[in-house]
Amino acid sequence: MVALFIGNASSEARDTELNCAEPWSTFLIKEALPWIESSEHVLYETQGALIAGSSMGGLAAACAAAEHPEVFGKVLAQSGSFYRAPTGDEPEYLARWLAQSKRLSLEFYLEIGLLETAAIPSRDPSMLTASRHLRDVLLAKGYRVEFHDRFSGHEHVAWRATLSDGLIALLASRMDGN
Repeated sequence: MVALFIGNASSEARDTELNCAEPWSTFLIKEALPWIESSEHVLYETQGALIAGSSMGGLAAACAAAEHPEVFGKVLAQSGSFYRAPTGDEPEYLARWLAQSKRLSLEFYLEIGLLETAAIPSRDPSMLTASRHLRDVLLAKGYRVEFHDRFSGHEHVAWRATLSDGLIALLASRMDGN
């Protein structure tokens, strides 16, 4: 397994880049993955790359996979900001987009904290509600989804503790040789 970790940008850039923005997906496909191949002598499998993120990174990962299922076949989102939408669009953009589109060849591992229920204007609906709604949309469309709501909040320590669970869930068949 080869992993590429991309650091956080400034708050303003994060709000733009990680909010289901096509330029972010294009960067991953045209720059990040080719860089891995050229510098590490690794070839990624078509439809086999796993993309992961937490918070807005979880939203960006799911959006990139939905835009490029020919590359990203597996999505691991921890506390994904699925309540968000690009500027001028309605909340829960990704759930609506997936509900209206044909089923893609993607698998999902989603987890959310039971304490992620903030009722502030920018989070309407809450992260917990939006994650459960996305899960329901994915299941209704026939996607393979593993979903966990955990007794935690929006915390790095919680994500660190369960990242391996998501990796195992999405990659177990490869490790078994299947």
